[in-house]
Amino acid sequence: MTNRNSLLAAATALISLAAGAALAADSNVPSRGPVPFEVFDSNGDGYIDEQEFNRVHSERIQQRASEGRMMRNMGNAPAFKDLDSDGDGRVSPQEHQAHQQQRQKMRWGNGPGPDR
Repeated sequence: MTNRNSLLAAATALISLAAGAALAADSNVPSRGPVPFEVFDSNGDGYIDEQEFNRVHSERIQQRASEGRMMRNMGNAPAFKDLDSDGDGRVSPQEHQAHQQQRQKMRWGNGPGPDR
């Protein structure tokens, strides 16, 4: 690769990283940890609909990609129906909280313990 091509590749990489950082900075979706109910509920009606859920899920994937993070366990990501336990087409704060508690228990139960 010539010096010019190397310089162009480096500049493109820097621009991509800066654009990704700007995207992450503009979003209120955390790239790590549980997503608060209020972040999902963008219209403020007190429920999460499938469109709101998918928007946050997509933003989070974009953030992680722009940060250069690996997309581990994407196949295990919850679907909207996993949160909508009563099947009414929307997720209440109680359903959201119950789902997050269940996910935390699964993580803690599967991780290495102090005696492992």
